[in-house]
Amino acid sequence: MTITEESAALLHELWEGMRDQHGEDRTEAQLVDDAIRRVHRGFFGRPPGGGGPDQPTGPFFKWASGRSAEVLLRQVDATTFRLSQPFRYDDGRRRFNVPEDDVTDLASVPRFLTWLVPRYGRHTLAALLHDHLQDDDRVSSEEADLLFRDSMGEIGVPLARRWLMWAAVGLRTEKNRGGWRMVRAVAWVVLFAAAALALSVGLVAGALSGWGPLLTAIGAVAGVVVGALVVSVVWGRLWALGSLTAVGLVFFSLPVLLVLIALGGYLALEWAVERVAVRSPHRNPVLARNL
Repeated sequence: MTITEESAALLHELWEGMRDQHGEDRTEAQLVDDAIRRVHRGFFGRPPGGGGPDQPTGPFFKWASGRSAEVLLRQVDATTFRLSQPFRYDDGRRRFNVPEDDVTDLASVPRFLTWLVPRYGRHTLAALLHDHLQDDDRVSSEEADLLFRDSMGEIGVPLARRWLMWAAVGLRTEKNRGGWRMVRAVAWVVLFAAAALALSVGLVAGALSGWGPLLTAIGAVAGVVVGALVVSVVWGRLWALGSLTAVGLVFFSLPVLLVLIALGGYLALEWAVERVAVRSPHRNPVLARNL
């Protein structure tokens, strides 16, 4: 069997990427086994043959014992917390200790997206681990993002949610690298957000005009999703990241826009109330006394 030069180049790129992540001392069999386990953990939440976790926190344990990890935090300010009790995470090959006093903002979710992904929940331990790994020289940013995704699967975060969260942090990693990668990430978001909003207008217009335009608009949505999967080739070995973010933007851009409009209106109202009734009680003394 022969392979094309493009296929050979892709295999070489994947091989080098695995070498970078796992080191030169790993054999071919070990690298292949690691890749299989990574894919399996990404979809099913545990390595093949590993069985389900015996504890609700999966491979997260208290630092000095085999008991399930607990999340104890001290609030520093409005959005920042400090870890009060250390814990560890075992991925089968390595152990990562998350020490006491680690500073975290929990899941770094923008305010307008908390309706979809809350800042805390079943994914909290994985988010704390991910925050800690940002300063760990043993793993790259990409590897930290993968550990975040895999560890979420091992503590029961649903498949679609953890892959979308992985795509979000992966996109941020690409943006933070600057240069061509930052340009690609920003352009990707702008392109598919604009396409999603345009398609949303088409769906509404189609629904109001009759089934013909509506079916056309639905077909256009399907076409954009398929197109996203095709053009994600520009991401190279990160094609899964590109395709997931594109599909997520297609489906969630309109809801996010509506939330932004509602949130903006509420914040304007909140600002007005604070300014008129609270900061200047002499202007409305009766109102101020009853607040």
